[in-house]
Amino acid sequence: MRRVFQIVSVLLLVGVVIQFYFAAFGAFTEPANDSQFILHQTNGRIVLPVLCLLVIGAAALARAPGRLIGFSAIPLGLLALQTVLIVVAALAGSTDEQTNLAGQIILGLHGINGLAILGVTILLVRKASRFAAGMTGLAVTTPAAEPPADQEPARPAAT
Repeated sequence: MRRVFQIVSVLLLVGVVIQFYFAAFGAFTEPANDSQFILHQTNGRIVLPVLCLLVIGAAALARAPGRLIGFSAIPLGLLALQTVLIVVAALAGSTDEQTNLAGQIILGLHGINGLAILGVTILLVRKASRFAAGMTGLAVTTPAAEPPADQEPARPAAT
């Protein structure tokens, strides 16, 4: 199950990267029309939330430590914040046809929050990979120190 957690985490990362591609695709589509961001919206409203829930479920089923399960829920929270930012921008007076300064500032935070989702998801993949490999602690373990080459190893005492 640990491997499933790792794989679903990687799928979430791929979905987030694709989300950035869909945003650029929509931003650079000419002529502008109502459907230019449909891929971005569909991926962000359906695919990414499902992947986030699968990651949380896989972490729980893999019996990951509580902190790792909690960390795996962060992308879902940040994803929900994306929708909140769009609603707040609309309440500030921004529409599909025209934005105002407040809306532009808030919608700029939408992009920054997207970067936060990307960063957290990259960290999640690293943590899930370490967990799948059996390294549950955050500290790096080092092998026991070996004696210098010019010294002989200690011998057990004779009994």
